[in-house]
Amino acid sequence: MPLLKRIRRLISANLNDLIDQCEDPEKMLRQAVRDMETALGQIMDAAARAIAHHKLLSRQLCDAREAIAFATKQAEAAVSRGDDDSARRELVRKSESQRLADALSQQADAADALGQRLRRQVSAMRIKLAEARRKLVEITARKRAAAAQRQFVEHLPDGAIAGRVCATFDTLCAKVEQSEAETEALLELLDGPNASAPLEAEIEAELRALKEVANHVAT
Repeated sequence: MPLLKRIRRLISANLNDLIDQCEDPEKMLRQAVRDMETALGQIMDAAARAIAHHKLLSRQLCDAREAIAFATKQAEAAVSRGDDDSARRELVRKSESQRLADALSQQADAADALGQRLRRQVSAMRIKLAEARRKLVEITARKRAAAAQRQFVEHLPDGAIAGRVCATFDTLCAKVEQSEAETEALLELLDGPNASAPLEAEIEAELRALKEVANHVAT
């Protein structure tokens, strides 16, 4: 059955291997999800038909078995009446119903087996489809994050520009430091003469005091 073979291939596919081997994992996963959704719909239709066919065969088999039971009773009644011809006719009907029941039983078993198999395939395909959808969300998120990161990096200055910016900053710092040093030196020069004024005034005052003492002793 081509459909079942296709379903088996999709279910048995290793998504991790396909992602690793594919140049565009997101595109591959989107296609895989679409294929799985289509296949799931097809296999669900097939499963529904198989289950319905099994139910129909089961009803027909039940009817055939009832016909066997009825023909058996009719044959027994004919024998009890001594009506061999009627008994033979009922036994022929019983035999025909038995052959039909045997054929229906085989068909019903086959339909039931197919239905069970398709049910399992539906369950497996749903699990695989959920896995593919999760991986698609993950791959899409990772792809968007990588694109955002790449865009951020592309807007950063390149090495040459960054080097020039750093060099300009260093030059400005050096100029500021030089200006500060020159200002400090200028202040020291300006404060130089004034710094000796208090000392000279103190010496002069002490000198005057000594002179006064000397004059006082002399007198």
